[in-house]
Formats: sequence, C-alpha cells, structure tokens
Amino acid sequence: MAHDVFISYSSKDKTAADALCATLEAHGIPCWIAPRNISYGSDYGEAIVDGINESRLMVLVFSSHANTSPHIKREVDRAVSKSLTIIPIRIEDVAPTRALEYYISPVHWLDAVAPPLEPHLEALAGKIQILLAKAGVERHDASAPAVRASIGPVAVNPSPAQTTATPSKALPAPRRFGLGAMMGGAVAVIAVLALLWVQPWAPGDKTKEETARQAQLDEQRRQEQAARQVQIDDQRRRDTVDADTARRAAEEATKRANEAAARLEAARKAEEVRVAKALEDQRRQAEPIVPKPGPTPAPVARVDPGAAKSMVEEKLRAHGLLKQSGGNQWGVTVDITNGGVVTLTGVLQNNQQRNDTVRLAGEVPGITEVKQRINVQQSWNTR
Repeated sequence: MAHDVFISYSSKDKTAADALCATLEAHGIPCWIAPRNISYGSDYGEAIVDGINESRLMVLVFSSHANTSPHIKREVDRAVSKSLTIIPIRIEDVAPTRALEYYISPVHWLDAVAPPLEPHLEALAGKIQILLAKAGVERHDASAPAVRASIGPVAVNPSPAQTTATPSKALPAPRRFGLGAMMGGAVAVIAVLALLWVQPWAPGDKTKEETARQAQLDEQRRQEQAARQVQIDDQRRRDTVDADTARRAAEEATKRANEAAARLEAARKAEEVRVAKALEDQRRQAEPIVPKPGPTPAPVARVDPGAAKSMVEEKLRAHGLLKQSGGNQWGVTVDITNGGVVTLTGVLQNNQQRNDTVRLAGEVPGITEVKQRINVQQSWNTR
C-alpha cells in the first residue's frame, strides 16, 4: 500500500496541513496530501478517491474553514464508507456542523488549539504509529528484525593438523534444531500469511471497486448537475419576476405620463378658449355696435325740417340724451337738412345711449337718414 495516512484539509489551512504532513513523514508515516500527490493531467476528484482508497486512516485538519467546506464532507463520507479510521485534529475552537458531526462525533479528537502546534503534531505521530502497529502495518522508519531459528553451535571439520594431533578422536555429531528454532520458523510463516491476509483487495475486487467508485462519481455528478439546474431554474424565475415587475412599473409610468399629458392638453385648450373669449369680449366692447338696417320705410310725406328737428329734440330730451345749454358736457345736438337727413353730434357715456339716440331719431316721421358723430366716453364720470 502506497500511503498510510490521507490528510483532509481546507485549502485555507494549507500551512497547518503541510506541517502535519512533514511531521508524520519524519516519523516514517507515508502521507497522501493534495495537491502534492495528484499527477498532472489527472482528474482531481478521481485522484482524491484513489488516495482515500489507498490509505489506512484519515487525519482531518478541523477548522472553521473545513467545517463549512463541502469537499471535506465528501472526503469524510468516502473515508467512512471505506471503514477508514478518522482522527480529527482541531486547530480552532469551533463546533462541527451537523453534517460533519454525524461522521466524527463518535471519534476521539486531538485538541491542538493551544499554540504551539508542533508538540501536538508530534503527539499525533506517536498515536498514529501505535494504531498502525496494532493493525499489522510495517513501519518504514524502523527495520524489522529478521526471524532467525535458534540453533546450537555448528560443528566444523577438524583441520589436518588437528587430525594428526588427535587421530583417535571422532567428529562430533551435528546438533538438531531445538524448540525455539521451530517456534521462530512458525512465527515467520504466520507473519507472511498475515501480511497476505490484510491485503485490501483480492484480484477480482479491483474491478468491483472501480465500478462502485465510478457509480458513486456518476451519482455525485448527477446530484451536482441537479443542484445546478435547480439554481438555474430559480435564477430564471427570479429574472422573470424582475422583468414582469419592471414591465409593470414601465407601463404604470407610461400611463401616468399620458394622463399628465392629457391634463396639460386639456388645460391648454381651456386656456385658449378663455383667452379667445376674453379677446372677443374686449373686441365687442371696443367696436361700436351698428344697428342692422331695418326694412326700407314707406315713403312718408315730407315735413318741415324745423318741425322734424323739434320732434327729434323732444324725443332725445325725454330720454336725457339731448345736450342742454350750460356746462353739461353730455348729450347730442341735432341738425337736419331739407331732405330729412339728421346729423347727431355729441358725447355720450356708452354705446347703449348712442344706439338709443340713433333709434329715436329714426323713429320721427319724415326722417330719411340718421348720421351720427357721437363719441362714447365710458371712463368719464358725470360731474
């Protein structure tokens, strides 16, 4: 087996993880740690799974970063599925999330919160050596003593000189292996069988393991793809809601703008009507009102101009329109020709008086035409 310990850590705790790896390997404990043990061009997820499968136990560098990392959770889940021993070393005083607590709550923790970190790492290396020794794994930092059979002294053939010196002495019989030698041989055989027995896979199990690993990776990819699809669908729904909200807001703003424009147009038209009416009123007040000519009166008998003038003056005096002698400035004077043409001259206070003056003069028999030279002074006051 290539490695004994798989080091699981967050990339934000790389300094502590590198120190842990260096300490364990200094004690002869081979470690698998990313990204050091991932070959260039290989799939990262497959390399992680292979590293866990090829390790005896996992050391989890637990911190606030590892506590919230989804990759740490997947690595721990894989280690539990492979029945690896998990040793958490806590470098921050934080409680595990419920997802990690499910896996590591029954496990004894190594608390390395109090600085410095190095003594805690040394203690961890010693504990891991004990665990691996109990599991029957040979340590790489200690040479295992070879199993030797305990035998007695070996007899050697005497030299020619010795044969000559003691010609009558026989060679000693060789000694047989004792009980200790047989026990040593048995121990050696048992050790070899044990090493063969603890191999993690049989020749036919590699294909099954790769198939199971591939199925797990496919399931993981499917779950991740489903999660991404859910996020995409949620984002699309949010975008649709935002677009609808923006569209409704734009329609409401357009409606308010149209209503405001309609109100302005109505106000403009009302103002135009008001101004036109005011101008028309001013024009009517400024222009003299000329009565429409009536039907041509029937010929009347000619009258004396003097009598006709007296009749006109009498009508105008009765209505207060004839100018009186003295300092009064209001009223008109009457002139008449022999042909019955009356000329009214003077100053009146308003158009109504002027119209009445013309009408009264035209009502006198014998008057053929009424001319007027009347000024209207509405702003003057009667004195």
